[in-house]
Amino acid sequence: MSKTCGFFGNAILWNEEEIEGKLRPILIDLIENKNVETFYVGVKGQFDTLAHKMVVELHALYPHIQIMLVIAYNKDLERCIYPYDDFYFPPYSECGYKGWSLVRRNEWVIEASDYIVACNQYQGKAYGFCQKAKHKGRVVLELGKLS
Repeated sequence: MSKTCGFFGNAILWNEEEIEGKLRPILIDLIENKNVETFYVGVKGQFDTLAHKMVVELHALYPHIQIMLVIAYNKDLERCIYPYDDFYFPPYSECGYKGWSLVRRNEWVIEASDYIVACNQYQGKAYGFCQKAKHKGRVVLELGKLS
């Protein structure tokens, strides 16, 4: 049975090339050894964009993988600069207080993912979502390092 992977991250606090250098082999391992075929990507920040770009690059080598854009707001479709196979807009994402849209989107990613690749899970909002993911039994792979 195929597996899925989502991404959480705050702004990249380390060298982007260093993060990219760590991300690529992790994604290759997930594809080749963990049977991950679907990647849930976003558009909200620097790490989302980097992860999406990397998955698109790997799609050329592994054409069987699927890139699913998961959006928190309708306007996110316009903000997306990289290709994707399909998109998903979680129910109730844009209902009520604006800040809840991203929360609902991230909670959906946790529920739908077997793996979460995280950048900077040790602080900020990404930390809380990584903790929720771990609590639900998801494997969280951290790219950053504790300072």
